[in-house]
Amino acid sequence: APEVAVTKLLDIQINVGRTGSLNPFAVLEPVEVTGVTVSNATLHNFDLIEAKDIRVGDWVEVTRAGEVIPQVLGPVRERRTGSETKFEVPARCPVCHSKVERPQDEVMVYCPNVSCPGRVLEGIVHFASRGAMDIRGLGYERVRALLDAGYIDNVADLYDRDKLNQQQLLALDGFAEKSAGQLIAAIEASKPRPLSTVLFALGPRHVGFQVARLLARQFTTMDRLAEASVDEISAAHGVGPIIAEAVAGFFREPRNRQLIARLAALGVNLTEPHATAGGPLAGQTYVITGTLPTLSRAQAQQAIEEGGGRVVASVSQTTTAVVVGSDPGGKLDRARELGVALIDEAELLRRLGRRP
Repeated sequence: APEVAVTKLLDIQINVGRTGSLNPFAVLEPVEVTGVTVSNATLHNFDLIEAKDIRVGDWVEVTRAGEVIPQVLGPVRERRTGSETKFEVPARCPVCHSKVERPQDEVMVYCPNVSCPGRVLEGIVHFASRGAMDIRGLGYERVRALLDAGYIDNVADLYDRDKLNQQQLLALDGFAEKSAGQLIAAIEASKPRPLSTVLFALGPRHVGFQVARLLARQFTTMDRLAEASVDEISAAHGVGPIIAEAVAGFFREPRNRQLIARLAALGVNLTEPHATAGGPLAGQTYVITGTLPTLSRAQAQQAIEEGGGRVVASVSQTTTAVVVGSDPGGKLDRARELGVALIDEAELLRRLGRRP
């Protein structure tokens, strides 16, 4: 069983996510859980806080889900003194003070303001993250600095050299000639990414990487997807009505259409390449485990599929090979049990006819 520690819950604070979701988290008196000092932990959503009756000032049980994400299991009621305070769900966004909304049948509460600084920050960080556009060196601190300096307001501004260039970066703390040049180069290098990656990076609600790939394959261009009806979108295999409505709603928003038009005008690719039937990996099946040295998981999967191969989640006797990176999981043991070939990123690139 996972290790459980008990500590004091000092406060409940809220982070506004990129879709506007209000995500509550606990501020804790620092405590060690499985060898790691934990001072913040997720509370998931407001319903859970109410159902478990978690109060500010409570002693709470804390664990790390899957030995990774700290979470609050619940209060230790017998240690209550009566000074604890119940948490009130905010009526307004803690960042921009817009009135919050709660869609029917959803546990999350949302800030509806697409210009909310909290949403904008999270949205740009997600866009640049590994697995999305993978712009190396563009994390929270730098995105916040670019927003605060007024250089960018949205993701399209990253590609606009009138708004963001090496000279401007040099005016900010923490940038030297080399690091400024590297960031601009990393932004430019993300332009050819396929439609599936761009769609996932833009982050319409309910669209994870798998759904983005399904949609990109079905519609092949951003324009076709943007013009598609809810029925046409939900006809794509594996896309349900809730996702279809969210995607159509994303494209109905004039601000999103303008953003996509600017991305296109600034040279960002908005098409999906076709998988090659006669590619070097045609008919082959691969599993990826661990962190690869240069490719994100999404990029490795895309490369395999463009080479005609398939990527699956679990190892079986029919798996051609397992691509192994650092810190691999149980898939490596399974591959050894079954005698499946193990290859590294360099070998994968060689099989694809690329130079590592």
